[in-house]
Amino acid sequence: MPLEVYGDLESPVVKVFYSSVIELICAVHLLTDPAHHQYEIKWAEEMLSVLSEDELDALQSIKYYPAGGIEFLNYVLETKEHFSIERFINYIESTDETDFFFYLLNEGIDKDKIHKAFISKNERYKIQEKIKWIVEDNILMYFFDKPCEIKSKALKILKAIYEKGFQDRFQKNKDRLEDGVDYVNSFIDKDNIEMALEKVTGKPKKLFTGFKEYYIIPSYFVSPRLIRVYSDEKLYMVFDCRLTRDKKEALLEELSNMLKVIDDKSRMEILRILVNSKSYGKALSDMIGISTPTVSHHLEVLKQAGLIKEEKIRNIKYFYADKDQLKSIIDDINKYFFSAE
Repeated sequence: MPLEVYGDLESPVVKVFYSSVIELICAVHLLTDPAHHQYEIKWAEEMLSVLSEDELDALQSIKYYPAGGIEFLNYVLETKEHFSIERFINYIESTDETDFFFYLLNEGIDKDKIHKAFISKNERYKIQEKIKWIVEDNILMYFFDKPCEIKSKALKILKAIYEKGFQDRFQKNKDRLEDGVDYVNSFIDKDNIEMALEKVTGKPKKLFTGFKEYYIIPSYFVSPRLIRVYSDEKLYMVFDCRLTRDKKEALLEELSNMLKVIDDKSRMEILRILVNSKSYGKALSDMIGISTPTVSHHLEVLKQAGLIKEEKIRNIKYFYADKDQLKSIIDDINKYFFSAE
């Protein structure tokens, strides 16, 4: 009896590991936005305090990237460089500005059009029309006016964060990252890769179907909590290693970090004032009786933690409390202490 077998019998390559290179990229991304700092507020505060003015300016330029620096993962996809930060940075340094912008814009814009846009404003407008939903007009024009400067600033901040505080924090997080690897492997041992990723992430299986290579990477710094980067054949899935912990343990750490932010009587008083009305630095300084620079520092810490917001009215920055966020924290405190679980 004839026998015919159809289908692709080759199993996909599946690798589960943590990566110092990817952690550095996620750490840079975390520092670009105060809303991302809440789990690592102390580390973020320390890092921002040791960066020079030039390095802070370089970090500011990353904030204007379409994905706030997550674009560097496209280089990982290209190079498969996971463990040597020095080689990874050197690779970026060795690429020309056209390649750098190709990874930065990441919207299927071919390199020839990018190259022409460095010298032709008409080409820039064509690119802008295609990606206007992710990059503001003036920012894109600035990028194309000064490509060498944009790339140079990217390299500067990657090196600065790597050299000034990242390595120590990465070493301290290794146990958690290893727990993340074990967590994923516990699902992969029982299910195929698509089903395992559906269970790990809570996202539909179709997002993970059809790849030949899977790189599953737990991260401590990742924000948001799940990032997919992929080509036709390769999928990188970076997920928050906190997902591996017991819910109560995770809640405890989040609350502990948040309470550290307001573990200061001046910050508590500023927050109380801002719950009731908008105010600005000089007025808060007069009300509380501390210097304006000290008030500015406390406001920055509260803003990084997501507890206050700001708006500019004429030439003055006004601050006000994010009441929903504050109520959520109070609810979580009640949940932690009084939950029946």
